[in-house]
Amino acid sequence: MGLYDTILKYSSFESIDINQLLLRGVISIAIIIFGVFLGKIVTLGLKKLSEKLELDKKIRGSFIDLFLVIIRWSIYIIFLSFGLNQLEIPSLTNFFTSILITIPALTGALILIIIGFAIAYYLREIIKNSQIKEGELISKVVFYFIIYIFGVYAIKTALISLDEATTNWIIIILTAIMFTSIAFVFVKKELKVHD
Repeated sequence: MGLYDTILKYSSFESIDINQLLLRGVISIAIIIFGVFLGKIVTLGLKKLSEKLELDKKIRGSFIDLFLVIIRWSIYIIFLSFGLNQLEIPSLTNFFTSILITIPALTGALILIIIGFAIAYYLREIIKNSQIKEGELISKVVFYFIIYIFGVYAIKTALISLDEATTNWIIIILTAIMFTSIAFVFVKKELKVHD
């Protein structure tokens, strides 16, 4: 049994001939190659834009590079998915789609965590500098609350392929672990103060 017979056996299109399959393969490869070129061009354009705006003076260069890698690989994954869908081999497409959905989900979760941390840090500094009574405590509460909210949304985004009940249980368990850890740290600090 050859490759062509194997593909026909596990696909839903027994009536397709080899010419159609080759044409779909060529179109699929062309879509993927176009996606690679587009990803590189967009990354290059964004890098030049960041240099023109002098973002490296305001933001660390490694963070800009991380952002560019995320954008580039998101474009690669989108066009890889388009290319695989062009083949119209359900078993292959379903397998790769289930794998490829997790990568953008993890990317989105990472972006949410970064945004949440930036907002939490900014608000913490504003509250600290406001010189209000108990500003240090309020700034910590606001900081951890915002981190928690964005963390929950990041977990929901990262685990999009799981059902909602499983995701909610994971969030509940992680919340319990987080609050237990925070309570432990505060109790440990109080015990050091009293010793």
